[in-house]
Amino acid sequence: MIKDKNYYESILPQFDCKFSMSVRNKYFELIKSGKKDIELRAFDEKRRQMKAGDKFLLYDAENTDNYIICSIINLHIAPDFETLFSKVDIKRTGFETIKELEDVVFKFITKEEFIKNSVVGIEIEVVK
Repeated sequence: MIKDKNYYESILPQFDCKFSMSVRNKYFELIKSGKKDIELRAFDEKRRQMKAGDKFLLYDAENTDNYIICSIINLHIAPDFETLFSKVDIKRTGFETIKELEDVVFKFITKEEFIKNSVVGIEIEVVK
């Protein structure tokens, strides 16, 4: 398992990637298989730099040697999950309900952080 952040910084240019993100294994596999095409994040400083057409390295947080290259199709920005899911189908995110989503998401980031930054649904396509 590769734990050296410099590794990712050194391979990003090889794939013409601007940044990297990690996801839990379950969601990595869903994205890799094409069953999940929207990744949810707080619309923080890093996400504000993203735009459609950008490529990025997405890696499995539980096995960092497992990665794919994705391209951003669209950024769906909303003040909260309810508003976001009035625009896109929640099932595209790998979740069935907002309650299920919040039970997982709020283990990693506080609800206040999402409120402060708003939310973004990063619509992606696996490139490689």
